[in-house]
Amino acid sequence: MTASMMQTPREDVSALFIPEGSEVVPTTFAVGPWRPDAVHGSAVAALFAAALDEPESTVARLTMDLLGAVPLQTLRLTVTDVEGGRRVRRRVAVLQHEDRVVAQAVALLVTESADLGLPTIEGSGVPNSPPKALSLLPASRAGWPGFESQSMALHTSHEGTHTMLGWFRLLHPAIAGKPLTGLQMALAAADYTSGGTAVVLSWKRWTFVSTDLTVNLARRPNDDWIGLAAKSTLGPAGIGVATGVLHDAAGEMAHCTQTQFIEPRKHP
Repeated sequence: MTASMMQTPREDVSALFIPEGSEVVPTTFAVGPWRPDAVHGSAVAALFAAALDEPESTVARLTMDLLGAVPLQTLRLTVTDVEGGRRVRRRVAVLQHEDRVVAQAVALLVTESADLGLPTIEGSGVPNSPPKALSLLPASRAGWPGFESQSMALHTSHEGTHTMLGWFRLLHPAIAGKPLTGLQMALAAADYTSGGTAVVLSWKRWTFVSTDLTVNLARRPNDDWIGLAAKSTLGPAGIGVATGVLHDAAGEMAHCTQTQFIEPRKHP
């Protein structure tokens, strides 16, 4: 896509997307770090979380497929109920640019019930709060302002040589006019599971673009920041599998997985 074909993103609305009927328009708060004309994967994940969530159900699993770069253009968002019964049901969301599907997500929703008094299982041992204040990344990291310099406050560190520990706070709602929820924060943070690859590969030398995201949740997130412990397994043909554990101040609450396409950066 050439610069002349790019749609100038809105900067006057503090949300990742602006709804326009059955369409959504990405704002500057959603721009990704790999290309200035594409949406950040975390922003897409938060959008699907907002579109598929329901107040009387818990999203027990959400799987997102990224079928290509999601362009910084007006997108059609379609949400449908597929099948299910009284307690368990599936919903599907599809994101299209013109006639091409660029991303889709399937959510498994479970009807909420009373507290069953189940035993607490010891978590991953990750600290229950960030070790320092969360902050935005500089726009110079990507070379342009976007999601990481305007929408996601974070702090990351390494545990040993193979695990990334991160703490994330989404600052803006996925959809203008709708509240920012714990599920949106959790899905946006989960997209950083790929950061486990950054522990072993240099971000300056390699691209490790995620092609999907699956998050299994035992409960609703209930804090304004999300913790993540992530690590990766790398194959010789450029495929990576990143896995992570999500938690909030109450403890561990979800597991997540991403498949990555890895290749050397092309420098001019």
